[in-house]
Amino acid sequence: MSENPGGTPPRDDEPATPPEPAAPVGPGSVEPPVAPDPVPEPAAPPVPPVAPPAPPAPTYGHPPAGPPPAPSYGQPPAGPPPAPQYGQPPAPQYGQPPAGSAPYGQPAPGGYPQPPAYGQAPGAYPPPAGGYGPPVQASPVGEAFSYGWKKFTQSGGLFIGAALVWFVIAAVVLTIVGSIFGGFGALLSTGNGDGLAPGLQVGFSFGWFVFSAVAAIVGYLIQAAFIRAALNVTEGRQLGFGDFFKFVEPGPVILTALILALIGAVLNIIPFFGGLAAIVVNFLLMFTFWFVIDKHLQPVDALKASYALVTRNLSTTVLFYLLSIAIYIAGAIVCGIGLFVAVPVVLLATAFLFKRLLGDPIAA
Repeated sequence: MSENPGGTPPRDDEPATPPEPAAPVGPGSVEPPVAPDPVPEPAAPPVPPVAPPAPPAPTYGHPPAGPPPAPSYGQPPAGPPPAPQYGQPPAPQYGQPPAGSAPYGQPAPGGYPQPPAYGQAPGAYPPPAGGYGPPVQASPVGEAFSYGWKKFTQSGGLFIGAALVWFVIAAVVLTIVGSIFGGFGALLSTGNGDGLAPGLQVGFSFGWFVFSAVAAIVGYLIQAAFIRAALNVTEGRQLGFGDFFKFVEPGPVILTALILALIGAVLNIIPFFGGLAAIVVNFLLMFTFWFVIDKHLQPVDALKASYALVTRNLSTTVLFYLLSIAIYIAGAIVCGIGLFVAVPVVLLATAFLFKRLLGDPIAA
């Protein structure tokens, strides 16, 4: 058998080298040991990432490095505004109105200011563009009487019926008071007893003073009941016949009636000038019951509030007061029957004026 050096392939006629026989395994033979499987090494724990070092604090007077912070709420963004597209008007600056529009709170160019809504406090119209002249303020006097007449046509029957009932009640009360002091003959004399010409004389006695005070108190209580009914109308509530005989918080109402009656009785004692003073005081305190009933003020505070409201709107209240007296006189001329129309109309108009001067809402 010859070897094949050089790693050349054997020829076909060369006999193949037989494989070496395997070592016999017998009872007396020793099996070679088998190497164990290698144990895998434990994986190394993950290494935590190292945070990058914090940037150094900016030097005083130099901006910090990095992208600029987002603008705060209400502040314009940093940087120049973007350029407008071709054919488009430039965008307005941040916080400025667009070009051609009116400043905030002013009417648009060419437009007219809107009048105040019905039932809201009247506001002053803005002055002209030139800034000359005081602002024009609409007077609510005509609107008040128009409102009073309109509401009277809707519920005038209730006012007239309640007025008739109260008239009977007042007549009975005054008759009882007069009879206590000897009747009306003792209060009203037909002569002065000193030889002068006889005439109707009013004795300034204690009985007449008490009678006048009681008559004034009854009149003020009736007025308070009608004021509550008129306020219900301006507040849009359903008006009923029983509303004319209700007294909300009767204690302050009666105390206010006593104070006003005492003031009137004292002024009536003064001849001539007392009557003029009574008219002036009645004008200045025309809203006293309205503050007591509607705003729940105490009598003294209501007196102060009425004086302040009247003097603050002096031109409006003077015109309204004079027109009210004229309406009363016109109603009295028609045999007194016209007062059943004149009084409710003026009362409803006063309710409207009171709400309007205070800026309170009024039901349509």
